[in-house]
Amino acid sequence: MRPAMSFREKTAWLTLCAIVFVSLLFWFHAPPRFEPHTHRWAMLAFLVSLGAYVLIEVVGYVVLRLRYPADARTPRDERERLIDLKSLRVAYFTFVACTFGGIFFMLHLAGAGPGHIGLVVLVAFVLSQVAKHTARIFYFRRG
Repeated sequence: MRPAMSFREKTAWLTLCAIVFVSLLFWFHAPPRFEPHTHRWAMLAFLVSLGAYVLIEVVGYVVLRLRYPADARTPRDERERLIDLKSLRVAYFTFVACTFGGIFFMLHLAGAGPGHIGLVVLVAFVLSQVAKHTARIFYFRRG
C-alpha cells in the first residue's frame, strides 16, 4: 500500500494545477496573438493572470499549511532535495529547448516581431514550470 502524499507533493500538485488553469485562462482571454500589432490588453491580461496565479498559490498554500501543520514543518530530507534537483534539470532543458525552438520558428518560419518573441519566451517558461512540477510529482510517486 502506498503511503500518503507528502506536503511537498501536495504543493507540487497545487502549483501544477494553478499554472495550467491560469495559463489556459490567459490563452483563451488574451487578444489575438499573431496580429502584426500588439495590444495594450495583452499586458492587462498578463497582469490579471499573474495576480490570479499568486492568489491561487497563496490561498492554496495557506489551506494546506493549516490542514497539515506537522507535515509543513518537517524539514526537507535528502530524497526531497534530490527530487528538486532532478526536476530543476528537466525544467532547464525544457526551457532551453522551447525557447530556442520557438524563437527559430517565429523568426525564420513565421516572420514574427519582438512581441511574439516575448510571448514565445513566456510560453517556454510556463512549459518548463509544468515540466518541473510534473517531474516532481513523478519522482515523488516513483519513490
